[in-house]
Amino acid sequence: MDPAQTIAAYLEHLQAQRYSLRTIGDRRSNLGLFLRFLSELSLDDLRQLRPEHLAQLPGWLYRLPTTRGGHARGAANQNRILSAVRALLDYLCREGQLPSNPSAALRDAREPRTLPRNVLTPKEAKRILDKIDTSTAPGYRDRVIFEVFYATGLRMSELIGLRLADLNLEEGLLRIEHGKGGHSRMVPLSAIACQLLETYLHAARPQLLHGRKNKHSVPRATDRLFVSIRGGALDRANLARLARQHGRAAGIKKRVTCHLWRHSCATHLLKNRANLRHVQEILGHRSLATTQRYLHLTITDLKEAHRKFHPRERGLADP
Repeated sequence: MDPAQTIAAYLEHLQAQRYSLRTIGDRRSNLGLFLRFLSELSLDDLRQLRPEHLAQLPGWLYRLPTTRGGHARGAANQNRILSAVRALLDYLCREGQLPSNPSAALRDAREPRTLPRNVLTPKEAKRILDKIDTSTAPGYRDRVIFEVFYATGLRMSELIGLRLADLNLEEGLLRIEHGKGGHSRMVPLSAIACQLLETYLHAARPQLLHGRKNKHSVPRATDRLFVSIRGGALDRANLARLARQHGRAAGIKKRVTCHLWRHSCATHLLKNRANLRHVQEILGHRSLATTQRYLHLTITDLKEAHRKFHPRERGLADP
């Protein structure tokens, strides 16, 4: 079973399953490194692969120079590659091309549990949203985009991939098709996000579909929910720029990114006592442990409660 041909067939399978182009590109890149690993072991048939071979993979990845010339790959980078290898071997086992999965004992590198030092406060989030000029079609679209980010905690790639058919305003729901890892889910929308989306669909979006031409021009045909000022699909660079632009316009000193809106959504839900598993479902986390990291960001509430109510903090203790 030639490794290169097998990986090519696997990527074609992902394309047929409507995985995103970004996911397929990432898998292609990561499995390309796996091919290098197999070549160095002189393994030209995947049926020869054994657990003892894969046991060498994490160390090999750690020592492999990065594209930027670094001498060691971080844990997150290693784990993305290991995940791609597992997914390939799982697929081959399901298809009966491998009798057993040699990656069963493969362990991820331990990642540091880091989150941004800051999230937006509810007041800061409101300030950004209120500051956006909604008198123009692009401005109205931007307000809706960041209202949706705040309401749902979507990843940037998930928002870009939204289609008209994914929106159910009657139920106040968004369907996320092929989120991270190819998994789909339903997420609730806030009432204000639904109101803004309805106006966006009937007024701002049709204007954007005409692009920069006059209103009598033929609009571009696309089923993407959010479109650019030229009537085409938004991209990651556009969204990143808009997040920075509107953050600065509102006078926010923090570095405002689309992912910061995701972190803020999760943190504010937990601070208001949302069920941890509900937040896990909304964010699309595979593991509850990933969602639990956001609990560390709520420590500021505990500190504030301690400051307000502890007798030593209030000067009420006996001398």
